[in-house]
Amino acid sequence: MDMRPDRLFEAAASKRTETVRAGTGGRVDGRRERSVQSRRRIVAAGIRLIGSGVPTPTAEQIAEAAGVSLRTVFRHFETMDSLSLEVLNRFLDEVLPTLAADAPAGQAPAGALAALIDRRLRLFERMLAFGPAIDVHRHRSERVAARQRELAASWSQELAAAVPSRMHSTPGCLEALDLLLSLEAWQRLRTVQGLSVDDAAAAVRAGVRALTATTGGTN
Repeated sequence: MDMRPDRLFEAAASKRTETVRAGTGGRVDGRRERSVQSRRRIVAAGIRLIGSGVPTPTAEQIAEAAGVSLRTVFRHFETMDSLSLEVLNRFLDEVLPTLAADAPAGQAPAGALAALIDRRLRLFERMLAFGPAIDVHRHRSERVAARQRELAASWSQELAAAVPSRMHSTPGCLEALDLLLSLEAWQRLRTVQGLSVDDAAAAVRAGVRALTATTGGTN
């Protein structure tokens, strides 16, 4: 299966369309289906453009990438903010579950933390091009900012559940670990410091080892 964000979105959208068809005995209004397909192409084009390194694609760029007219773009989305919000939300909605499904249950703390790190770094690498887009749009849209806060809170809770209790009682330890295992830290390692995926992952794991050592390990 192609795991690129735009392909994940298109595959999920196609599945939703098939579900609608099945629920109506295979009969779907042609004009409505064309409208749904156009909207899907517009959003997928936005995901593809951001993923290629364009954090704030213009309506013209999205229309060209989607193979639709500029008028069609604005028929589906009244403003670029509303389009950007749907692009970011759809990207997160389609990509995050692919990593959450890998989360193992009932592991010892050391194994749980190691598995969390692996999942999170894979996720962050997929999200790498979307970090700047989220940063741009959270200043323009409270809904984007709220979604970012929601994600950060859920990641913090996931981390807190994966570490032993003694790390919670060491002042600043859990917060520092949360920072080290954040999208922002991964962006810095990969784009500012220019590290490869393997070197960035090694740096994160070295930091985690140093932090966990201060509490006597993760067992």
